[in-house]
Amino acid sequence: MCAVEILRTERGFARWLATRLRQVVLLCIGACLAAVLLPSVVLTRRAPRTAVVSIEFDDTLADQLSVRSMLAEHRMHATFFVNSGRLDRPGYLTVAALRALAADGHEIGGHTVDHVRLPGLPASEQRQQICEDRRALLALGFAVSDFAYPWGAHDSVSAEMVRSCSYDSARRAGGLAFPSCIFCPRAESIPPRDPTATRTPGSLRRSQHAPEIQDLVRRAQKDAGWVQLIFHHICDACAEYSTSSQDFSTLLDWLAKERDAGRVVVLTVRQALQGTTPPRPPPALPALGSLTDGTKRRRGAQGPRRRAARRRRAGGPQARAR
Repeated sequence: MCAVEILRTERGFARWLATRLRQVVLLCIGACLAAVLLPSVVLTRRAPRTAVVSIEFDDTLADQLSVRSMLAEHRMHATFFVNSGRLDRPGYLTVAALRALAADGHEIGGHTVDHVRLPGLPASEQRQQICEDRRALLALGFAVSDFAYPWGAHDSVSAEMVRSCSYDSARRAGGLAFPSCIFCPRAESIPPRDPTATRTPGSLRRSQHAPEIQDLVRRAQKDAGWVQLIFHHICDACAEYSTSSQDFSTLLDWLAKERDAGRVVVLTVRQALQGTTPPRPPPALPALGSLTDGTKRRRGAQGPRRRAARRRRAGGPQARAR
């Protein structure tokens, strides 16, 4: 009888324990759902604030030059992360093209000499790829202060080399949320949490069209943070990491409207980190002919009176005769 009672007690305890475990599991599931859904509801009710957006291009690709006129039309500047060893090679930007972009006000950044994956390389080779790339770009006359890791890959040695090569920042690929990741931060802070590994939503793929890219900016607006948009090829689905000219133009149109409404500021990486604002566009100048004609008319009408007044003040012969 005692054994039967003990067995019944053990079974009852097991049922009670199983019930409690189910309750704990259900409670955890409910808490997770609340963590996912409640912030989304709250965020949708918050008015958008001002986000800092940096438009960035990686890998020195020749088709990136097609954005030059689009950026100029929208009065925006971008950051081009350049592999100095690729310049003037087929399929890549030329030095002349890079100088034209810099003359337009775009920032030129470093991206290693040969676009190598840095983690695992000896420290001496990492230094050569990071530091020599910057020296080569400086020798070409570019002001180079910011770096982007190829593929966003880096380790503690890479970060130390970035600092020793006198870069102000280095950019990784990832660390911020896509819309599906509610637990990830939506935007980078300014100043960034780690200047040697600034966070981004990752490189943009051909499956991400203008509306999806706009969503990344909207999420950054909720926190008034910084989002870096990383582009590679500008073409119609020519590569996995590509954006069509139409999508890029649509994005710039939308960013311009958000900028004019005070909800977006478009800055280069250097401007974002240094807290500077883009220069205002100069006011429109009158036509050269009208300016010249107007100047002549004013001089013709006022010139004799001024000369007569000067003669009177000087007591010249004509003044005494009068």
